[in-house]
This record gives sequence, C-alpha cells and structure tokens, in this order.
Amino acid sequence: MSAALPRSDCNDPNRAPVCPEASAPPRRRRAWVAIAVALLVSGFGSMDRLYADDLSPIMAGQIAASAQRIAGGVESTWRAGDSLLGPLLGRYGRLQLAREIGLLEQALGASRPAAEAWEAVADHARALGNTPRLIEALDRVVALALARGDYDSASTRAGELLKHARQAGLVRAQAAAEGYLGIVARRRGELEEARAHQETALALRRSQHDRSGEAQVLMNLGTVHRDLGDFARALELQIDALELRRSLGDSEKLDLSYRNIALLYREIEDTEQARRNFEAALDASRRHFDPQSMAGALGSYASFSNDLGDAAKALTMARQARAIDANIGNRPYVGLEDLEIGRALIRLDRDGEAAVALQEALTIGRELKHREITGGALLHLGRIALRAGDEALATQRLDEAISILAEAGLKPALSEAFGAREKIAVASGQLASAIEYAHRRAALREEMLGTRAGRQLAALKSRYERADADQRIRLLSLNNEVQSLRLNQQALLRNAGIGVAAALGLLLALLARRYRTTQQLNRALQQKNAEISAHEARLEAANAQLSTQAAELYQAAITDPLTGAYNRGHLLRQLDEHLRQALETGRDLSVLLIDFDHFKTINDEHGHLYGDRVLAGGIQIVRQWLEPGDLVGRYGGEEFIVVMPGRNAQEAATLAERLRAKVAQGLASLGEGRRSPTISIGLAGLRDCGAASLEDLLGAADVAVYRAKAEGRNRVVPYAA
Repeated sequence: MSAALPRSDCNDPNRAPVCPEASAPPRRRRAWVAIAVALLVSGFGSMDRLYADDLSPIMAGQIAASAQRIAGGVESTWRAGDSLLGPLLGRYGRLQLAREIGLLEQALGASRPAAEAWEAVADHARALGNTPRLIEALDRVVALALARGDYDSASTRAGELLKHARQAGLVRAQAAAEGYLGIVARRRGELEEARAHQETALALRRSQHDRSGEAQVLMNLGTVHRDLGDFARALELQIDALELRRSLGDSEKLDLSYRNIALLYREIEDTEQARRNFEAALDASRRHFDPQSMAGALGSYASFSNDLGDAAKALTMARQARAIDANIGNRPYVGLEDLEIGRALIRLDRDGEAAVALQEALTIGRELKHREITGGALLHLGRIALRAGDEALATQRLDEAISILAEAGLKPALSEAFGAREKIAVASGQLASAIEYAHRRAALREEMLGTRAGRQLAALKSRYERADADQRIRLLSLNNEVQSLRLNQQALLRNAGIGVAAALGLLLALLARRYRTTQQLNRALQQKNAEISAHEARLEAANAQLSTQAAELYQAAITDPLTGAYNRGHLLRQLDEHLRQALETGRDLSVLLIDFDHFKTINDEHGHLYGDRVLAGGIQIVRQWLEPGDLVGRYGGEEFIVVMPGRNAQEAATLAERLRAKVAQGLASLGEGRRSPTISIGLAGLRDCGAASLEDLLGAADVAVYRAKAEGRNRVVPYAA
C-alpha cells in the first residue's frame, strides 16, 4: 500500500455548525420525543465501560464491535417506535426523534443507520420548510457518504447543501459544502477543481474567523497539493493546520494532522520524521478515545513498517486496524489492511496464510473497483505463485497487476511487478522479454529517483524557509527590545534635564543615577547585539549546509552508485547535447558501447557480489584511460557507453583497443581460478554511420557490439553500414 487513504471524520470541524431550531415543538410533542428516546436508550446497558482512560487497539476493536451491536438495536427500536408513535409525535416530533437517533448512531460509529436517520431528518425538514434543520441533515449525510466512499451521493448532497446555504445566507454552511465538493473532486482525481473548492472554503472560513474550520480546510488543501506533487507547499499547509489546532486547545483532534504529515515525510523517505509523526497520531487517537481514528493511524503505520522491513510490527498493527474497521463496516480499509497483512506474512515466509489474506483483499478490491487494493493483491499473489514454482499462474496474476498498477500510477508496486516478471522471463528462457522488463524497471526506478530527489529538495527548502522566517521574527523581536531600551534611555535623559531645572541640588544624584543606568543599558545593548551576531552566524551555517546537501542530492541523482559513472538519464542528456553540437559545427563524434562478456554466467556461477566487483573494477580501469573531455556512463545492466567528442572512428578504435586490453589485464587478477572477465566493444563514428539522431548513433553502436559478441567476444568491432 503506497499511501494510506484519508478517512472521513463525521465529527470533523469541516462540518457545518448545528443550526438553531426554527421553532420549538409543542410541549406535548416534546414529551413524546423524550419518552421515545428514553425507550431507545434503555435496555442496552450502561455505556460507561466504553469510556476507558487507556484505549488499546484490541480494546478499540472490542468497543467498535459492542457499539455496532448497540447501534443495530437502536435502529430496530427506532423503526418500531417511529411506526407506533408517529401519529402521536407528528411531523416535527418525528424529525426530532430521527435527529436524536442520527446523533446517537454517529456517536456509536454506525455510518449506515446514521445516514438513514439523517435522510429521514432531511425529508421531514423539506416537508416542514425548516431550512436550518435541512442544512444540518444534509451536512451530516454528506460526511457519512464520504466515510462510506459513496462519492456520487456525497457530490449530489453537497451541491444541494451549497444551494440551500447560499439561499439562507449561512456562510459556514457554504464553506462546509465547498470543502466537501473539494474532497469529492480530489478522490476522483480532479485535482485543480479540488484546489479551487478548498481555496474558496478557506476564504469563507477566514471571513467568519472560524479557526477550527480553517485548520480543517488547510489540512484538506495540503492533501490536494501533495497529490499535485507540490510537497513543499503541502508540508507547509499541514504544519500550519497542526499549529492552528494546537493553539485551539485540547478539544481539537490532532491525529489526522500528524498522520498527513507522516505520510508526506514517508514519501520523501525521511524515516525518522515519519515514524515520529505516526506515533504522535496513535497517541492523539488514544487520548480522544476514537477507534476509527486509531484504525487509520494503525493502518498507515503498518504500511510504513512493511516498507521498512519490520514485518512483525506491521502484521500486529494491520490486524488491529482490521479488527476495528471490520466491526465498523469500513470495507475499503479492511481490504487495504488485508493487503498489508499479506505483505507482512510473505516477508515472514508464511505464504499459505498470506495467500488467504490477499485473496480476501482481491475479492474486496474487485467488488469496490479499487485499483490500489486489486493491483497490490494480484502483485503479491503472483509473488507467492512464483515462489511456489507455478510460473503460469504467476505470469497471469502479474500481467493483470501490471495493467492495473500502471493505470493507477502506483510506481513502487509497478517496479516490483516488473522485477518479478523479469525473473519469470529469465527462468523460461525468454531473454528478449526479460531485457524489456529489466529496461522498463530501470527507467521507472530512475524516474522515481529523480522525483524523490526533487521532493527532498522541496521539503528541505520548505524547512529552511520556515526556519528563516522564524529567525527573522526573533531578530525583529530583538530589534524591538533594543528600540525599547533606547526609548527608555531617552526618557531617562529627559527626566534628568527636568530634574536639573527643578532643583540644582539634585543634579549630582541624578547624574550619578543616569550614569549607572546608561552603563546597564549599554551592557544590555551589547548583549543583544551579540545575540543578533550569533543568530546571523547560525543562519550562515544553515545556508552553507543547504548548499552542501543540494549538491550531494544532485550528484546522487546523476551518478550510478555501483560504478561511479554517470547514470543512464544524465549520460543520454549529455550525449544528446554533444551530438547536437557536432551536427551544427560539422565536428566528428564517436561512441563506444561496452558490454561485459558472459556477465549473466559470471553472476550465476560466482554470485552478484562478484559480478558487482567485475563491473566496478572494469569501469574504474576505463575511467583511468579516458582522455579529458570524454564521458562514461551506465546504459543498463552490464552495458556502458563512452562518449568521445571531436574524435573520429580511427582515433576512437585505437583508444577502444587500449581499453579492451587494459580491462582484460586488470580484471584477470579478480579471477582467482574463475573465468577471467573481458569486454566486447562496439564503435560508432558519427561521420562513418551517417547518424542524424541519438537513436541512430546508439543503434549503430548496438549493431557493432552484437557483431563483436557474434565473432567471439573480447574484441573491438567498428560499425559497418
């Protein structure tokens, strides 16, 4: 599971405030409502045991199950009571009764019965023309529809809520409707529309000085920016939402803010920050005694633990979250948690149990048309089949997973699926197919590396800008203190002048006092100036650290970590630029395509660590014998490219032969009784092959290296048209 899905909270500040009643019911109807609600609550036992100070995940699951049983009884009793007492209660009394039932069902976490009760409130309110109650009911219905994943219903009801709120001039209800429409748009992938709705909601909340609602909208807007790829802005908005909620006191729920911040740090691979915020989300859900919030935090933390390889911890958390969500009836999250359970069991080598959990996840994913669950379940079921030796079943499941994951844009899981398919192709002797999957996986991993480096730089920049802003605030505060001290000094001087004019006899005493005070103020001023200098020094150090980290990130993004040569993306960009210049100026350009001979056999016979030593040692020798201005980079697997600007084919052939001989001589010492590694080199000169594009030039070099291998390997072969 690449990211935990956001869970709707029916008690969220984004919900419109409860509207005042349009008019009070007659006394007789109020009495009947009180009697009916008393009858509903009676018989279900004491609720005190649900409010324990120490809420554990296991206790949360038991509480959720108990609450669902109580909710079912409440619903049955309400249906019977509404039928029996309806004529006595009248339309308004039935509205009040349905409203109390809706609040009770929501408190018990029963979303379906609660939604039916609030739909009844909306129907009664329409019949009575009671706009405040209609707006309240629509607000609740939308929140519950979002919790169930019923986005069509949520969109329709949110539009109706917005229309009635505008007609009634209720700004907070308009803000709630805009926020809901933004959530629906984001979950449908309409991100620009989602951002527009959330920004409108934010302006409305601020116009009403609704700080709690503003915090909720900031959090939702941050999630939209995360999906847009603007991680710096997303992190800034989520931190602003968290700080605003903290300032509002203990009544505010902080778990979802912590969880969203943790997910952002997880995306940029800041493990320590992600772990710290996941644990803060769990603590916050325990403090507010909210099983549904706890399930969300546990499920997200389980996915994060699986990513880190802590399978035992992931399994425990995923099972705890599943117990809660299963009792609440939250099927999408049950499916996601089954997926994490399967991932953990595979890592623990318990494939039989993993297959059961993943099959359940697959069933839920297909029913809900949930691509993340379906694709992930198929991927891991394919891995289990591959480990069991059933290549046909593994191929079928992995091919379906690749189609779904590619459509959903879930790149980490897609990369894993490509790797599994490559293994199947190699095992079945389909080398062309294996090479294709290897190249697709390498390209995807390179794309993810570039994206991740950009996100890390953006997050680092965001942190620096926030630290810089805090530093400026502190400096301004220090400057204000200095100004205040100077004003005090001036006031003392004026007082001294007045004292001199009033009584010459007090002159010496006043001068002495002024002198002492001035000395104290000067010392204080010197201390403040020293503090300012220290702050400026720390700021300069932070700037230097930022520059160093940015340079390191850039170098990591363009370099192959094994050999130290340029990676494929940077190499091809440099080659394309040299080719363009050569075509414009008429200069020659030569390219060597180097392939390590029998490399797969070397890996199979001596292991991948020895194969890595061969590649690293061979390329180190190549780099030593290159001329200034030449480039070397990893093209893919055991293939490397040397770019020689301004060198014709004859000159390049001389250097290529020298490289071949030096590599064979240098790698012979690695053999120690094993096969001595050698290289084959294909040479392509721009003028000789008549290439007009990068693809033509590389194609010519590729043809030449295949000829070198066909002629016996360990040789240099130039391209011949």
